[in-house]
Amino acid sequence: MFEQNSAWMWDFELEKTQYHWDLATSSLIFERANERVIATVCLVGTTSEVEGSFLWSWANPAIPSHHGEALAGVRDFGEKHDLGLLTSAEIKGGRPEAIECMCIAGRIQRAIGTFSDQAGDVGLYFTIIFLERKALIPGADG
Repeated sequence: MFEQNSAWMWDFELEKTQYHWDLATSSLIFERANERVIATVCLVGTTSEVEGSFLWSWANPAIPSHHGEALAGVRDFGEKHDLGLLTSAEIKGGRPEAIECMCIAGRIQRAIGTFSDQAGDVGLYFTIIFLERKALIPGADG
């Protein structure tokens, strides 16, 4: 996963590009002057530094349900192979456990890569399912 992350970041020249994510639309958007790079993402789960835990998206009612639905194959894999890490709604720990879950989910989903971000106390861990470039037309809304 880490090699794949380096590849997509390099291929799309995104190392220092501004971005924002939208959970409702499952998108991660990188903004540049002449184009946007839009990723379709799955929020794997979140961490809370205060609580010291990782919570899978499928177990979090605050997360749009389509993220949890996109993780069905990951959870099924965990049940089939008796892997508590993939089937326990909440896991004690933090960033290291979240990265492990994110990378496992990415491998099972055959994701292009992964992405993480921090919003206050909450860490967000995404798999990237699809990437595309969209040229911006000068003067057009977009």
